[in-house]
Amino acid sequence: MNKKDYYNTITSQIEELTELVDVQTEKCFDCEKLENLLPKGTLEDLHRVVLTGCGDSYSACGAMLQGFKLLSGIELSVVPDPMEFTRYYTEWDTKQGYPDDEVLVIAVSASGGSERIVEILKKGNNMGVHSMLISNNPESNGAKEAKTVYWVETPAGCNTPGLRSYFASMIAIIALGAFIGLKKGTISEQRFMKVKQEIVDYVKNFMLDFERMDNQAFELAVQMKELDRFEAVGDGPDYFSALFVEQKVVECPGVFCIHSNSEEWCHISMMVRDNEHIGTVFMVTEDSPSYGRIVDTTWGAQRLGRPALVVTDSDKEDFAEGLNVCKIAHAPEYWMAPLMNFCPGSLLAGYQSAVNDKNFFGGKYNFRTREFKWD
Repeated sequence: MNKKDYYNTITSQIEELTELVDVQTEKCFDCEKLENLLPKGTLEDLHRVVLTGCGDSYSACGAMLQGFKLLSGIELSVVPDPMEFTRYYTEWDTKQGYPDDEVLVIAVSASGGSERIVEILKKGNNMGVHSMLISNNPESNGAKEAKTVYWVETPAGCNTPGLRSYFASMIAIIALGAFIGLKKGTISEQRFMKVKQEIVDYVKNFMLDFERMDNQAFELAVQMKELDRFEAVGDGPDYFSALFVEQKVVECPGVFCIHSNSEEWCHISMMVRDNEHIGTVFMVTEDSPSYGRIVDTTWGAQRLGRPALVVTDSDKEDFAEGLNVCKIAHAPEYWMAPLMNFCPGSLLAGYQSAVNDKNFFGGKYNFRTREFKWD
């Protein structure tokens, strides 16, 4: 099989990250833009931030939460599921006793148009707190509801299924967190600029090895061609990278997939029967506090006979023979790993669809012609 015959829009979007990171960091780490998002003095006084979104955008919120908290200095930052926030969060849950002016509700959505995004922002407004939409569509229904819009200005390009938008949302969340930290005195201007440069350097360093990762993902997709069940596993920030991979597996080949953390896997998933027919993607970041546990989990998968891909920045020889280990670049800081560690699993999802001659989104999107066909 010739890999070129199975080129798809997941591959093309990841290829473009080398150029996109320069543009996206310039647009998102724009101090003038960030300064004008909220009334003067507001950012300095923030003590509570609620970030949420739908689908990929929710994954972006969770993936960047640790970095956002670290840089902003706002420990009381949370990422509730959108339904949890809209249906179950009380005023106390949202504000935690802080005055309205010290609380910010953020909805993240590239399109900004879904009803749930509007509902998130409307709930924040009804509580009297600040509301913000992080989006690439400043004219959307969500933008009309939000008190302020953080326009990420992602350049035009193919974003089906959403990957460039996911990447852009993560950059925007981190830039906002860093700027809040700058205004609050949590970080210095030097640190603010260093974070921006580290992100650029990390992405470009990661992409130096793209061809090898792409080849490995294609070869593994051929091996896993007949599989119709998958699971993605990660801990901490990597849990949300696993969620994103799950989303791509469902959107591209359209097969069943779940996500879990290492503890859930060891207590629940390992008891599933027919393991040799369950493709599994593990996110293993060496600096993770649960590194040892998730390495143990990969051994469990190998012993059960699961076809597995281990995505790791570790140079340690900690993984069982027979596992497909995809070595990736080590992030400058632990919280940065999710900016790129979703790539190998996403490539696998794209190729697994292509080798089975399945169009994306349940057959509705032709990744070769880049056209939707609705019944």
